[in-house]
Amino acid sequence: MTVATHPLDDPAVLGLDASGMFTHIRNVGTEFLRAWDAASSLRPPAGAENAEQVVICGVGGSATAADYFATLTAPQARIAVHVVRGYTLPNFVSDRTLVVVCSYSGDTEEMLSLYADARSRGAMIVVITRGGQLGERADADPAIVTWRVAYDSPPRAAMVHSLAPLLRLGAAIGLTTLERGDIERAGALHRDFVDERLGPEVAWFENEAKRLAFAIEGRIPIVIGAEHLAPAAVRFRNQLSENGKSLAVAESLPEVGHNLVVGLGTAAVHGADLAVITLESPSCYHPRIQRRFEVITDQFAAEGIPVHRLAPGGETVLDQLLQATAWGDYVSCYLGLLNGFDPTPIPQIEELRQGLDR
Repeated sequence: MTVATHPLDDPAVLGLDASGMFTHIRNVGTEFLRAWDAASSLRPPAGAENAEQVVICGVGGSATAADYFATLTAPQARIAVHVVRGYTLPNFVSDRTLVVVCSYSGDTEEMLSLYADARSRGAMIVVITRGGQLGERADADPAIVTWRVAYDSPPRAAMVHSLAPLLRLGAAIGLTTLERGDIERAGALHRDFVDERLGPEVAWFENEAKRLAFAIEGRIPIVIGAEHLAPAAVRFRNQLSENGKSLAVAESLPEVGHNLVVGLGTAAVHGADLAVITLESPSCYHPRIQRRFEVITDQFAAEGIPVHRLAPGGETVLDQLLQATAWGDYVSCYLGLLNGFDPTPIPQIEELRQGLDR
């Protein structure tokens, strides 16, 4: 195959992105800073600075933002941050809990249930949404702080528009010291990384995301992260499914070394159907975590399962989270094109919702 005939350099194949997902994923760094600046007026509810815990509710892209927030605040937060995906809150939630309900559409049924649960418990509540039923209910209650997301995209492409207001809230109640300069630097690194290495204009022989998508086509990827990049591995898996229209798995170290590796006992049967993608951070990980990556990737490779090792760049946790996000965004979109799909439509989720309503 010559460079000129590679499908991911073919304008007809790239044209499958009729809904413009590549524009959204290119603009993540720019939109992150814009969302941060826009949220400068956001203030937490009265008394939130004395909250005993924070609970962030979300699914999909909103849950990714919640996971990233929990990771970014963990090193210095004085109280616990919990992420809830589901219909009911933990029993400890009370009037001393700050609950943030995130739903891009405002019509996510799990979030409507959690909002009602938080109100019944007298919790301090912040709602992050574009509108919908959740926005209407929050607007009708003067005790609720509401932040309206001003970005039009599929929910998964608006993740940083949930993360930025979360970080503003975290800064206001002393959970993080991130400032505008941190957001600006991480966003700039993301833009440079995408423009120079991952974007559609970069030919496949120089484009690691195109090559990785081509390598995992037809396989079920197992994405492995650790510590601060564990939530990025989950995001990567979600993007492979939504954008790439492919089944995928997310795992984390050191847990993988206590169970998943034993599955290599049947690698001779299933090895041709699998691939491993690792998100590694030699500069930030605990040394024993990095050593585990070395050993475990050798184990998978020895059984004939291809291993693709990625090392998101940047000096800080935020820098690396955004670069890991770029990897997942671009590999998944290229995989969707290879599978013959516009990355944006999600008919299976629509079918699920219709089935729930019957």
